[in-house]
Amino acid sequence: MLEYADRPMARALSPVMSGFFAEAHRQLGVDLRLGEGIDSFTTDDDGRVTAAVSTTGQTYPADLVLVGIGVIPRTELAEAAGLAVANGITVDSAMRTDDPDIFALGDCANYPSHHAEARTRLESVQNATDQARHTAKSILGRHGDAEHYRELPWFWSNQGDLRLQIAGIVQPGDETVLRGDPATGKFSVFCFRNGKLAAVESVNQPADHMAARRLLARERSLTPEQAADLEFDFKAYSKAAPAAA
Repeated sequence: MLEYADRPMARALSPVMSGFFAEAHRQLGVDLRLGEGIDSFTTDDDGRVTAAVSTTGQTYPADLVLVGIGVIPRTELAEAAGLAVANGITVDSAMRTDDPDIFALGDCANYPSHHAEARTRLESVQNATDQARHTAKSILGRHGDAEHYRELPWFWSNQGDLRLQIAGIVQPGDETVLRGDPATGKFSVFCFRNGKLAAVESVNQPADHMAARRLLARERSLTPEQAADLEFDFKAYSKAAPAAA
């Protein structure tokens, strides 16, 4: 497996969690080569692919090549309507475009994320579903004083017998605190930003994930020392923590 970045899933995971999954796949026999991508393909006289040539000059014979390079938001309709676009359709915190009668949501919407503290475009089922509910309430005028979209993003990935769950958005530079032992295949990584809990990554620890979602949705934090202490009842704390004023 070739990975152009210096670690797997670098855009979404902390270095600690990336390192864990890199080693887990290597233990399963995967030849994971970091910092190496695909530069070109070679073909036979009939135009069939015979090999992939990497950015290091290495040639990898191939009978079949499947190209999966992500997605690009389709903004043509928005542009034709005169709406602002930038890595998707630009919306405000209520999911409105610069035309107040037009909304955009889901994978194509670039919105000011409360939890990422920056403009973000998320490609996830949860985000699209929650934004759809929020937009419907906006159209019907049912938000009252809570018009701004502030739902907590959460994600998951099943890789072999490892279930990765993430609450919040991990950012470069986050301080990380380990809870549990990665060698057991059950642990969590708590990510702190400016001294405040910002995200939690969990492997085979659904209780930690659900507790993190409760705590982050209420915009409550805990200390790095509490996060690392296995005697600290994180689940009970998340249920007792009041919502931020």
